[in-house]
Amino acid sequence: MIDFLLSIEEHKEEYDSRQAWKIRYPLSTILFLVFACQLAGIETWKEMEDFIEMNESVLGEYVDLSVGCLSHDTLERVVSMVNPYFLKELKLSFEASSETTDFSKLIAVDGKTIRGNRGKHQSPTHIVTAYDGGNRISLGQVAGEDKSNEITAIPRLLCQLDLRKSVVTIDAMGT
Repeated sequence: MIDFLLSIEEHKEEYDSRQAWKIRYPLSTILFLVFACQLAGIETWKEMEDFIEMNESVLGEYVDLSVGCLSHDTLERVVSMVNPYFLKELKLSFEASSETTDFSKLIAVDGKTIRGNRGKHQSPTHIVTAYDGGNRISLGQVAGEDKSNEITAIPRLLCQLDLRKSVVTIDAMGT
């Protein structure tokens, strides 16, 4: 867990664009709390705020919450400012630091066509997603050119993931 927090601190200048005099919570604290909430199955920013308030004493053992709990607005605003590729790397780092040696993940890979984004001269976007069913979080996603290119998008997605001690399932399109 300490390695995870240190990796955030090493890159905070690169990914934390907040004005220094307005920072109340370090980036490492915010991202740790968001990932902890995701592992607990929390899905919305308001639920994250409630979860942090209810578990302040436990979470306070890992990060400094002496200035109080974060609001859902703060969580959403800060996370939306962070580079998504950096978040993906941190999520993988967080999972690696929190898993036990005998843990085995079940990862489902599936493609979906995003509704409502078709243009006059543009076909709809197709996304291939890897989902960790045990922890109920998305591990990553890759956009494909069209539904038929889902087969080429799957290897690109799998190359980005740490699949050790994992079982990966792919629907019929990926065969």
